[in-house]
Amino acid sequence: MLPTVHFGGALRGMWALVWAQHCTTRAFIRLALGAAALGFLMLLTINSGNEKGWLEWVVGIYLHFLIPLTCLNVCGSMMRAEVQANTLSFLCTRPLRRHTLYFLQYLCHVGWLQLVFLVGTLALFAVGAVKQIEGLGALLPMMLLTQILAIFAWSALAGLLGLVHQRFVVIGILYWLVVEMGLGMVESSNINQLSILRHVHTLLAQNNMVMSVMVEGESKWSAADPLTAGFVLIGATLFFLIAGAALFTYREYLPSQEAGQQ
Repeated sequence: MLPTVHFGGALRGMWALVWAQHCTTRAFIRLALGAAALGFLMLLTINSGNEKGWLEWVVGIYLHFLIPLTCLNVCGSMMRAEVQANTLSFLCTRPLRRHTLYFLQYLCHVGWLQLVFLVGTLALFAVGAVKQIEGLGALLPMMLLTQILAIFAWSALAGLLGLVHQRFVVIGILYWLVVEMGLGMVESSNINQLSILRHVHTLLAQNNMVMSVMVEGESKWSAADPLTAGFVLIGATLFFLIAGAALFTYREYLPSQEAGQQ
């Protein structure tokens, strides 16, 4: 019988560990250089008032590529990194059930990602303001809401993939190609509802600028019910999160097993 641990205290302790892990000088330099490079390229390639050009960067690069890939790298490795560093056994000796430990890791890593991409989104909108893109004020709230839900969903999926196999990055990229870029584009069947990006598009399409610039003639965009899209993203998050917690609870992860999978 494990002793009772206050969840808030455990969450603060885990957040301190995650913050110390990610908030290093090297990490900040990488983030700053990446943000500067992205902003510089946007400034070079987007003409003033070119709403479509700006949205193609925001959606095609940022939402389609940068956010999923970063979530995959950060949350896919959150438990694998503990195994490889041989610190998972130490964490599991804490008076916490394994599924609670997994939830804490997930919440703290997602919290970090939300902060990073909040700054990233504000930077994108700053570039849009410099380029005199109209309608940014109306788009920002929907963009932030969509981004928050997408990060929760991508991170939950990444956490599960990280537990399935050490080569979770390869599996994640295959998933992105098959499900997101493949099944998500199918129009003749409801199988496209399996795509996270499909529901991301639905939420963004509620904005007038996105609707007028991106939706017309694009099969991957849908002005369907945003409430349904939001619930689907929340449901997908819970499904992946519970599946990951169950797998972590009932499967043992040892450094020797990691070496055997390489």
